[in-house]
Amino acid sequence: MAPVSRWFKLTCWVMAALFALCVALQHNDPDPLRWMLIYGAALVVSVLLPMYRAAAKVGAILGAAALVWTVMLLIPIWDKVSPSDAFLKMSEKGGAVEDLREAGGLAIEGLWLALASWYRLRRA
Repeated sequence: MAPVSRWFKLTCWVMAALFALCVALQHNDPDPLRWMLIYGAALVVSVLLPMYRAAAKVGAILGAAALVWTVMLLIPIWDKVSPSDAFLKMSEKGGAVEDLREAGGLAIEGLWLALASWYRLRRA
C-alpha cells in the first residue's frame, strides 16, 4: 500500500483546525455539550488519521453517524427553509434555520470523515 501523502496530512490538519474552531464557537450555544463532543471527536480523528490507520475505522463510523444525524435534522424542515436561509436570514423561522445550520455543520463533518477515512484505509 502507498504511504499517506503530504496533501492528506495537510488537509487533516486544516480540518482539525476547523473543528477546533467549531468546538470553540459552540461555547455560547444553548446546547453546547453535544456539539462540542461531535466536533471534538472529528478534531481528534482528523489529527490521528495521518498517523494511525485504525483511526479511519472510527472516522468512518463517526462520519456515518454525522450524515445520519444530518438527514434526521433536515427531514422536518425540508419544506420550511431553503439553503440560502443558512447564510442570508437572521430570522430563525421557528428554529428551522438553526437546524439547517446545524445540519450543514454535520454534513461537512460527515463528508470529510467519510472521504478521509476511505482514503486512509487505502494507505499503509
